[in-house]
Amino acid sequence: MSHRNQRPPPDAKRRAVVAVQVAVMGTALIGFAALAIDVGAMYDAKGELQRTADAAAMAAAAMLGDYDETTARDTAEEYVLCNPVLGQAVAFAKANDVTFYRAVLNDQGQYDLHTDGNANSVGVILNHNLPLYFAGIFGRTSANVSTTAVAMLIPRDIAVVADLSGSHNDDSELRHYKTTTINLHEAWGGFLGGIDDGDDSVWVGDEFADEEQMAGPAWGFFKELGYGTVGIDASYDPTADAGLIHLPKYSDWNHAPLEACLAAQGYIPEEVDAIMADAHDSDGAWDERVAAALGLARWYSGMPGGLWEQMGIDPADAGNGNDWVGSGELSWHETFGERSISDSKTVWRDYINSYMSATWTQMYHANNDFRYRFGVKTFTNYLTERRPSNSQTPEFANTRQQPMQSVKEATDQLVATIDALESQDQLSLEIYGTRGRHEIDLTENYSAVSTRLNAMQAGYYDAWTNMGAGILRAREELASDRARGSARKVIFLLTDGYANVPSEYGDGGDYTGGPIYAKDEAELAAAEGIQVFCVSVGSYCDTSLMDYIADVGGGQHLAASGATSAEMSAQLNEIFRHLGGSRPVELIR
Repeated sequence: MSHRNQRPPPDAKRRAVVAVQVAVMGTALIGFAALAIDVGAMYDAKGELQRTADAAAMAAAAMLGDYDETTARDTAEEYVLCNPVLGQAVAFAKANDVTFYRAVLNDQGQYDLHTDGNANSVGVILNHNLPLYFAGIFGRTSANVSTTAVAMLIPRDIAVVADLSGSHNDDSELRHYKTTTINLHEAWGGFLGGIDDGDDSVWVGDEFADEEQMAGPAWGFFKELGYGTVGIDASYDPTADAGLIHLPKYSDWNHAPLEACLAAQGYIPEEVDAIMADAHDSDGAWDERVAAALGLARWYSGMPGGLWEQMGIDPADAGNGNDWVGSGELSWHETFGERSISDSKTVWRDYINSYMSATWTQMYHANNDFRYRFGVKTFTNYLTERRPSNSQTPEFANTRQQPMQSVKEATDQLVATIDALESQDQLSLEIYGTRGRHEIDLTENYSAVSTRLNAMQAGYYDAWTNMGAGILRAREELASDRARGSARKVIFLLTDGYANVPSEYGDGGDYTGGPIYAKDEAELAAAEGIQVFCVSVGSYCDTSLMDYIADVGGGQHLAASGATSAEMSAQLNEIFRHLGGSRPVELIR
């Protein structure tokens, strides 16, 4: 019997072919799947590792605000250890994996990295050995993933906006003696170039008992009185202050040292009696006899044998010989600063008649016993309260008025901090009183800002508080050709009071419109990408407005409210040191 081979059915043949193909392709598919999973893990690890490097570099760079490389390395390590990659800790050697650079912008708009000079940027290198789960079939059990990041303290264009309204000498005024330790004695000590070394010596005759002490000026009988009580606190009693003499209107005066001083000048007894008596106060003679008593003017009475004869005055230029101290019989001779006799006379008359006899002054409201009490203390206070501007009393530019002096010292601290960091920042100076004024262009000559501010004073130009115009001047400077496109735009806004001018050229005293205008300008600054930091000084500041402006401007409100001048100065110095070092950080690689 013959047999024939049977061919397999077509379907069976196809199944066999497919089975072979599946067997062959299965291995490849498994390989591709393994590759896809491991490659995906590598991409995920790369992304997480980059984010960790970025965060570590930025956090470390922020520490360079104080130029602290040790803290920067520790901070980078902390961020790396707190950010595992795919659940696994990243190996990190902070001594080798952190590099400090000085980044310098080149002509192409890119940053070149240098390892010499003060560092302003931090580079972080991360390497991570990632386990591979399926690639082992190809002999690969792990893969090295690496990344780098460089973060830099970005240069800033900073507009320092300083409040130079009249209130920036308030902590030197007698009106605040019950609430703070005023430094009127210091302000007087530096007046006309004097230097107060803290000694409590007083005038004896025409000079201080301590010859090493230079202090503020004195005139006429003020030299005999001396400054008087130096340390003034809430227990201070003007009636017990030996540096003040009480010369009230409509009263006879009984003051033996004053009478002796008048006699020593050459007044005869009849003239001394006339000066000390109130016989003609109702006729308007009080301010004239005060001027004569204090030795600011000489009285040429015309009485036989009087001072006028001893000084050789022509009888035609002397008085009518009665006991009325008349204004036409006075010869003013004590000059005030560099002023002429005529200008000095205007100041003395205003002090005597308009200020010391008034009941509307801040000094009087603090304690009505200050009224009619004359001396260098109340005269200095008069100038501080009523004549603070540079055009009126330029001598105040170099005195330690508070809180103005604390602001000056804090600005010096800001300049020193930025200068030491070699930060490539620029500073400008804008000031505001009743008007906003641009003082110093954006510059890397930081001392120009502090030098100019140190030469200024509270109420330098005018007295009101136009905060909005100060912000406007800053906006204009930060948008000028001097501003750099690569720099972060920042405003440091300072005030000790309440905004009270409602527009750029508005009138002062508007405590409703003033804050609205300041808010409007702050919102415009924020819209222009300007970051605003606010610094408030003292306990009389509108802190709610400063909070609002700082919040709108994406910055921070920092307050100095020390109970004493020393405390406030220390707080302000720390605030400005912090602001100088708190620079924005950006990734540059």
